[in-house]
Amino acid sequence: MSEKSSDAVEWAYNRYIKGNPERKASFEEASRQSDLAQQIYDIRNKLRMTREDLAEFSGLTPEIIEDIEESDYSGDWDETTTLINKAFRAWVSEVIIPVARMNPDDYSVKAVNA
Repeated sequence: MSEKSSDAVEWAYNRYIKGNPERKASFEEASRQSDLAQQIYDIRNKLRMTREDLAEFSGLTPEIIEDIEESDYSGDWDETTTLINKAFRAWVSEVIIPVARMNPDDYSVKAVNA
């Protein structure tokens, strides 16, 4: 973050949040959700999952995954994060590990003589 934007954030925090416990709690929750959203996006991309893959493995919809990654989700973040963590584990155990154990012959097309 640049110095100017840091100064702007500090100014806005001091002006609108500091000293107001309710606003501070709301700000902290929004910050937590933003951090979770970024982590989910980063992990999904590292695992080379699409939003549709994550939705399928988590039981959520692609639209919910999109809302979560954009920090625009109004549901239960803790419950949803649990579902997403289970989906990441399932993806690794059901997709990544089996693929890593494949031999080149398992994913090579062989010429067929007709």
